[in-house]
Amino acid sequence: MFFHYIYKDTVLHKMDGRLKVLSLAVVSLAVGVASEVWHYGVLFCLLGVALGIARVPIRAWLRDMRFFAVIIVVVMGVNVLTGGGDPLVSLPGGSWFPAVEISGVGVIMGLRFAGRLLLVLMACSVMTATTSPMMFRDVVEWYLRPAPVVREGKAAMMITLVFVLIPVILDSYTEMRQAQRSRGVELRRNPLKRLFFIVFPLFGRTLRRADEIVYAMEARCYSEERTRGVFKAGKRDWGIVGVCLGVFGFICLIH
Repeated sequence: MFFHYIYKDTVLHKMDGRLKVLSLAVVSLAVGVASEVWHYGVLFCLLGVALGIARVPIRAWLRDMRFFAVIIVVVMGVNVLTGGGDPLVSLPGGSWFPAVEISGVGVIMGLRFAGRLLLVLMACSVMTATTSPMMFRDVVEWYLRPAPVVREGKAAMMITLVFVLIPVILDSYTEMRQAQRSRGVELRRNPLKRLFFIVFPLFGRTLRRADEIVYAMEARCYSEERTRGVFKAGKRDWGIVGVCLGVFGFICLIH
């Protein structure tokens, strides 16, 4: 589900792309400022409602979260072990590993960073599920247009191609895992061999897919001089931005 555009007829899908990116930026700032438990509760409620409005398949989304669970656990563990403060639990070290001290401050810091990472993933899921690649390209080009040095058309297309290739890589990985599972590759005891059978074929398929995209663009005479996107913001769009700004101001002012 991550980085995939899901076509639906919802308010968020019809929202002006410029204001959608602005709302994402405001929510991201609110996530960075959040420090209290109820701050995270408000943001989780806001993004949970957004996922519901966008009609994202929640079961599939939760199933895909296992790919990021390792990162969340690692981030949380590093902060727990390096947070400092008075130790709650002390584990003696040995010849192969140092002593470990777990403090209350470290646990709080670990939970805080894990919550922030999860909130960022939720916000990105809402953004990518409700915004088509072409609309995202037009929005990036619109925001980069005032820059005097940047070639907005080229930069926007490069960013769009990144978001196009990431789902291709994830889909290819899923297909290869299923194919290798049917052939009994996972029964091998050596994890390096299992990794070998995944990494190199996936790398080759990604490069071939990138070449196919380049050839398709060249065959269609792609040029940076293209028709610019037309945007139209309505009252509901500004209302969504207002809600995001209200949540951000509420978190900043009340601690």
